[in-house]
Amino acid sequence: MFRKRRIDDQGESRTVRKLRARLAESHQLHDLTSDPLLHAVRLERFRVSITRSMWCFLALGLGFTTTGVHEFLAGHLTPVAALWWGAWLVEPALAGILVTLLRWEAEMLSRGLAVDAAPVVWLKRLLLGATLITNVWSSLRPPSGQVEYGVVFLHVVVPLVVFLIAEVMPVIQHRCNAARDRVMATTAPMPTTAATAISAPRTALKLPAHLQAVLGTKAAEVREQGRAITPADVQAAVNVPDAFAVQLAEQLNAA
Repeated sequence: MFRKRRIDDQGESRTVRKLRARLAESHQLHDLTSDPLLHAVRLERFRVSITRSMWCFLALGLGFTTTGVHEFLAGHLTPVAALWWGAWLVEPALAGILVTLLRWEAEMLSRGLAVDAAPVVWLKRLLLGATLITNVWSSLRPPSGQVEYGVVFLHVVVPLVVFLIAEVMPVIQHRCNAARDRVMATTAPMPTTAATAISAPRTALKLPAHLQAVLGTKAAEVREQGRAITPADVQAAVNVPDAFAVQLAEQLNAA
């Protein structure tokens, strides 16, 4: 015999109620996960994660190229010579300039400003080109006199990878920002109706209700223009003395 399912007062079984609850939960989850602001936050976190990974690999690559620059400058010297110790500072100094430049470039791109000035491009290429030349030269002219092709390959590939990372990082920043802006463009703007304007914070100075409504509408229009409310704006909406208009403008701007 088949087991009878229990039916509630509304004629629904327990299975139907569970499915209905799951369906309602699915609708709520869909509304939350499809919110453009959530996608924008995810894109920003993804950009930060990718940027940190690129910085990590760039630092590792520059650590390797430091040995090549040192061998190029002081490979024939011993630790007794001062140049042997000073040569260790050359590549970190050049890398420090490069990292500072890349950080500035990333910040400008995150603000939506393109960085394509010729001096910036040439400085970046000069720093990375110097690293490439010194590393290749040191591997082709080792102090031991014996050329090892595996070492030559690494001293060619690693500086090139560092160079390409430095060139790719701005592209990553730009594309992530463009994707975020595209998602934000789909966000519905906040309503700016007269009712919303009238519901603006009331000023401490007492005004009749109809004047408050007119002043609130005028304040909303000025804020949409992206500027502060001036006494002239107040007097254009309501007929008040100059001193009274100054106080109303200050209170509206503070609100």
